[in-house]
Amino acid sequence: MAYHAAWTKLSPRKRSRAFWIAVLLAGLPLSGCIHDTGDFGRPKSGFTQDVLMPFTGTVSARLRGEPSSFYAYTEDEKELRNRAWNFLMPEVDAPKGTWQQGHGAFHRILPQRTHDVTLYHRTIMGGPQFGTWVGDSPIVRRVVNPGGAFSSLVSRYNRVRDSITADHALVPYFKLTASQVTQADHVRARSLGHVGNLTEEQRSEALARICENALIIARVNWSFFDRAAQYRYSLEHLLVEGPEREAIPAERTLMAFEQDIGRFTKDTTIPAHCIREAEMPPVLTPRPLVRKG
Repeated sequence: MAYHAAWTKLSPRKRSRAFWIAVLLAGLPLSGCIHDTGDFGRPKSGFTQDVLMPFTGTVSARLRGEPSSFYAYTEDEKELRNRAWNFLMPEVDAPKGTWQQGHGAFHRILPQRTHDVTLYHRTIMGGPQFGTWVGDSPIVRRVVNPGGAFSSLVSRYNRVRDSITADHALVPYFKLTASQVTQADHVRARSLGHVGNLTEEQRSEALARICENALIIARVNWSFFDRAAQYRYSLEHLLVEGPEREAIPAERTLMAFEQDIGRFTKDTTIPAHCIREAEMPPVLTPRPLVRKG
């Protein structure tokens, strides 16, 4: 993705130094309170979550060359980040280490996780929990967990459908918040040429915040794209493992989700000076699980 461009252009020595500094910065917040959870699996509010991790993330993101501003957040910007949480984080019961990695990436302490289309399916099927090293191996899953992690395949179809429904219900709220933030950033950008006594540092921080917001919106759009791919993978592989009638309503739910997020991606406008850092995914087109002919 384009927002990794600045990172990849760094020399190997600078990348190595930035990586280890990020690891050191990440150590304290990631080791301290990551398991101290509140509602819906989210970490409880406090100094670590509200101050330490965001500050550490800002520094780490700058080291990677990502747009990142030290300006205070507006209320809409806070809401944008809160809404983004639901889409940028994996399932609470995801394979070990994935949630922690996602948490660090959400705060930008760590780089974004590499997309793994098998992640959701491995989560709901009870493994394997070895990442891309093993992948989605039904043999390894059964060997590691002989008793199984679910009562029936019907329950797995229903879980996929319920997960899609829950995500779909939250999309309009994120769209509204993203629109409000984008409008405010448009006002911010226009004001830069008219505010007196504006230092270059202040101007730079304002432009960085505009691109930082655009990057979050782009990342959530990529998350929509990735989640739809993971849900589709899960339904298709459930269909192979055990065809059930529940596949029909799950398929319809997925296609409705794909249509809505495809429309959102198409309608999203990224500021011209942020396009390189905040590249958008391709527009998603709904399609059935199995194509005939």
